[in-house]
Amino acid sequence: MKKLLVLIAILMAAPVLSAQIIPGGGRPARPAVQRRAPADTTRADSTRADTTRKDLIKWEEPDSIAAEMLTRAGYTATRYQGLKVNFDAKNRILYLEGSPATGRAAVSRTGTVLVGDTITYNDSTKIIVALGDTLMLRDPNRGSADIIALGRMTYNIEQRRGLVTNISTSMESGEKWYIGAPVASFRGDTAGGKETAFYARNGIITSCDDSIPDYHFAAKEIKMISRNIMVARPAILYIGDVPVFYLPFIFQDMRSGRRSGILTPRFGVGEIFRNSPSYRRHVDNLGYYFAINDYMDAEMSLDWRSGAAATSGDPGWVRLNGEWRYRWLDRFITGRFAVSRTAQRDGFRNTAVSWGHQQDFSQTTHLTTDVNFVTSTTLQRQNTFDPRQSLATIRSSVNYAQQFGPASMTIGGSRTQYPGRKDVSQDFPNFNISTPTIPIASWLEWTPSLNVNNQQQMKVDRIGEFAYRLVNGGGVLDSLNRLTADSRLTNLSFQTPLKIFGFTLSNSFTVNDRENNQPVRIPIINQDNPSQVTDRIFARQYSTQVDWNTSFGLPSLMQSTLKLSPSISFSNVDGHAFWVRTEQTGGRYVHQSKRPSFSLSSSPTLFGLFPGIGRVSGLRHSISPTITYSYSPAKQVSKEFLAALNIDPRGNLSTLAQNALTLNLSQVLEAKMKTKDTSSTAEPRKIKLLSVGMSSFQYDFERKRQGHSGFTNDAFGYDLSSDLLPGFTFRMDYSLFQGNPNSDSSKFKPFRTGMQSSFSFNGQSGIFGAIARIFGKAVPNLAPQTEKLAPGGDDALTRRAASTPVAGSANRSNLYAMPATTGAWQAAFTFSSSRQRPPTGNGVVVEQDPRELCRGFITNPLSYDLCIQQQSINPTAAAPITGITAGAPFIRIPSRENLGTSLSFHLTPKWSGTWGSNYDFQTKRFGSHAVSLQRELHDWRAIFAFTRTPTGNFSFNFFVALNAQPDIKFNYDKNTYRQSDQ
Repeated sequence: MKKLLVLIAILMAAPVLSAQIIPGGGRPARPAVQRRAPADTTRADSTRADTTRKDLIKWEEPDSIAAEMLTRAGYTATRYQGLKVNFDAKNRILYLEGSPATGRAAVSRTGTVLVGDTITYNDSTKIIVALGDTLMLRDPNRGSADIIALGRMTYNIEQRRGLVTNISTSMESGEKWYIGAPVASFRGDTAGGKETAFYARNGIITSCDDSIPDYHFAAKEIKMISRNIMVARPAILYIGDVPVFYLPFIFQDMRSGRRSGILTPRFGVGEIFRNSPSYRRHVDNLGYYFAINDYMDAEMSLDWRSGAAATSGDPGWVRLNGEWRYRWLDRFITGRFAVSRTAQRDGFRNTAVSWGHQQDFSQTTHLTTDVNFVTSTTLQRQNTFDPRQSLATIRSSVNYAQQFGPASMTIGGSRTQYPGRKDVSQDFPNFNISTPTIPIASWLEWTPSLNVNNQQQMKVDRIGEFAYRLVNGGGVLDSLNRLTADSRLTNLSFQTPLKIFGFTLSNSFTVNDRENNQPVRIPIINQDNPSQVTDRIFARQYSTQVDWNTSFGLPSLMQSTLKLSPSISFSNVDGHAFWVRTEQTGGRYVHQSKRPSFSLSSSPTLFGLFPGIGRVSGLRHSISPTITYSYSPAKQVSKEFLAALNIDPRGNLSTLAQNALTLNLSQVLEAKMKTKDTSSTAEPRKIKLLSVGMSSFQYDFERKRQGHSGFTNDAFGYDLSSDLLPGFTFRMDYSLFQGNPNSDSSKFKPFRTGMQSSFSFNGQSGIFGAIARIFGKAVPNLAPQTEKLAPGGDDALTRRAASTPVAGSANRSNLYAMPATTGAWQAAFTFSSSRQRPPTGNGVVVEQDPRELCRGFITNPLSYDLCIQQQSINPTAAAPITGITAGAPFIRIPSRENLGTSLSFHLTPKWSGTWGSNYDFQTKRFGSHAVSLQRELHDWRAIFAFTRTPTGNFSFNFFVALNAQPDIKFNYDKNTYRQSDQ
């Protein structure tokens, strides 16, 4: 067996090789070299430094002389290796032979490696000819893919040009693409760049890595420039061996980073070949993307819906979209600005603006904005096919935070528009200053805070007898033009607690100012003769309340057991503020009295231990009550103060002495599981079997002694949760009194006002895992996070309060996104219910129901029915800001009961589906649907999607999309505007 010979030569650009191979392992003569200008040594053999790829050839260890020559600066090394080496010194031709069984022949120069069965290298022409069953060329300037050829490869190692037969290679462009051709050529950049060109005829392109690909593009001509572009023309798509689609050319930008280019338009086959005469063509995303620089980009696009055969609800429209995104990391600025302008053929217009901005001026100063605004909420809702957009509010928020030493300040607010309504709710400005505890002296500590909040409601439709303007001077109502109203509520709170020698002195100053700018009829009670009532109409309601409260806390007693905390405070006799002015006083302030209150609170923790069963080693039941006893003497309230609030002096229970007990209770039942780990450091796992929390309620013994109900608080609620059902939450709320609890005419009659419950689970949830184990099926031990569904935008379908951007590419592409499902099925259900207690007495009741809101259309039955349907599915607006004066009309808000569902599952290993829906129990109809089915086709996905909005618009999409390039798809879209039940 001949010994393997290794020849290492140091070459320059000019032909300088002269060496003799000595059989038998003798040392070859040192090759002649010619010095050249110093080169960049960082471009030495890159195959040595690349540890992520498998070497094409295992090089023999060089001897000391060869090793020194390889590392010498200013020279370029060419390396050879083979089982048998022959060198024709006269013609300067090197012959290398090898075999797959015993070794491969290889040539390497400046990182480029060529491996084959036999290699002929001509040092004069710098041409390598390689033959063999499998030839491999690795050029680091081409990228990470090797060139694989069958049969023959001719390569100019200096000019970096090659000609191959039966080639196979790949490229990276977000996805790995495989390219093959019977004949191909390539060339490198000899100017020192890293760009190489690749040419092929009658080749194929695919992302399928199977030996026989499931699909491929067949192209007559292919050109690929590494790290730049790939172009093929013409291209025919084959599924298996069946041609299905013809493309004049395909283009793929392989450069890293963002590049300017044409956006992918969205349209279906129906836009080209209408499936029915009534079909309305619809095209989205016709535009261009601009990569401005490394810090910003922009895009402009056009959406169009045909106006042919227009109807009143679907006149056709044109929408222009623009978006600008920016990000300066070194300046800590990121954001986006988007605008959309919709022009309908009937003359109506809508402009939508979204601006999200985040900036850090320093480590202690931050600005965050999320602005969304539309000029027509009706058009914004009417022209969408996404159920989220139909139900979600249009919300904006701005927040600025800054820290001054130990103090922190925040200022900001929010603004909300409602789809299909003119209402606007605004919570701005909000101002807050807080500090940690400030030690003024060793015996004195101060913790001040200031809060200012301003709420406004604008353009709210009036209801009741003053909802419409009188016309013609004859008492006729203009029922087609409803009047609007504005309201405002401003709160200021200054907390300044002091801790003196361990004693706590609490002080708080509050100001509450509200205004309701609409006429109101109020029956005024005569304080001297309460049976006499006079109706008065006020142009507006307003009130200002100024209050001051203080309390003094004594040191706690029995800290380890009962935790007793005594305190003394001064509180108002009536539940309102100390100083009050209303429309009843003509703007004049009146005040009430204060009285001392003595209280003692205890917050012990009681628990019991019980034996376990089965895998449970023990149970622990803990109860954490907070019990407070308080006493206040009786005190009268002046008639002027009662008149300011229009309170009936008869049966006013607030003036009685208070001898009350307040209870707040929470309890937890825990289980300690057995463990197989017997080490002393092993902590047994604990499970919270049931957790119950209840709001506080108060019982007054003095009121009970006077013959009234002892309960004094009107609201009560409780909530439940358990680790056995990690996705389960439950909350129930009650109103305890029928009427005002401070009046002797009220009755203790609990009434459910609200209920919220949510439940999410999947195939690995505990209850289903236990059932599976009973039948002997293995259940994987997954992390607890898999018990919950990932949060998503579909929450807006049930909560009807979440905000989504009204403009921008993310919003417009959301409906067309490919749904993703996991291996296990998942389900989530959310139920919410809210209702008001029916009013009692002879007061005025104003119904805020769809029939009242649509009364202006009653003369047109068709429009009236349509208005009721649309108002019934509108999301609930913000709670109205009412006055504090008794006797104002009672506004009855319609009850709401909704069930939201979200489900994802696998019908078969290849079929999966998702379903999201919302059902309104009051209107007895489904408000929205979002259904999708998808079939995995190895390299493709077939997707069937259907969405329906509460307005009646529905969209059906079917498309087959390439996994490697989702923009390559063949789709059928049908978007239809339709009013509900039409």
